[in-house]
Amino acid sequence: MRTIMLFVCLEAFYLVLSGQFHNQFLMVAGVIVCAGTTLVARRLGIVDEEGMPYRYWAGTLAYVPYLLWQIVLANWDVFRRVWSPKLKISPRVFRLPHNLRTSYGMVTYANSITLTPGTVTIEVDDDAFLIHALTKEAADDLMSGDMHARVQQLEGSER
Repeated sequence: MRTIMLFVCLEAFYLVLSGQFHNQFLMVAGVIVCAGTTLVARRLGIVDEEGMPYRYWAGTLAYVPYLLWQIVLANWDVFRRVWSPKLKISPRVFRLPHNLRTSYGMVTYANSITLTPGTVTIEVDDDAFLIHALTKEAADDLMSGDMHARVQQLEGSER
């Protein structure tokens, strides 16, 4: 099942990026390349739960709108701080504890923090992340735990 899902995802990705729906040669070439890539991945043993965590896809689809909104809000905050000398920055590095139980949850949380402008995940440990934040407000927002709770919900843990 994972092999089939990988092939379908690769083919969909190819079609979206190439935009070649009417050129038969490119369509066949895309199928051959995606099939070859799928077979190589299967032979290497990377078509597994960690490589294709499709049990989290529904939760991820529900999480993406929240993440996009957080990215918009953080972009606006950084934009205002760049263009307004009155709004100060106060960079800081701090440890952000977490109790996520899956590697998918930890990767999603760490990447969500990094994708949000003004914050970067520097280091990931089993019980905490090392974070750089541009402002005290960005650090406080992460410490509030809203994003953490949503990632916990995504991985199936209790909020």
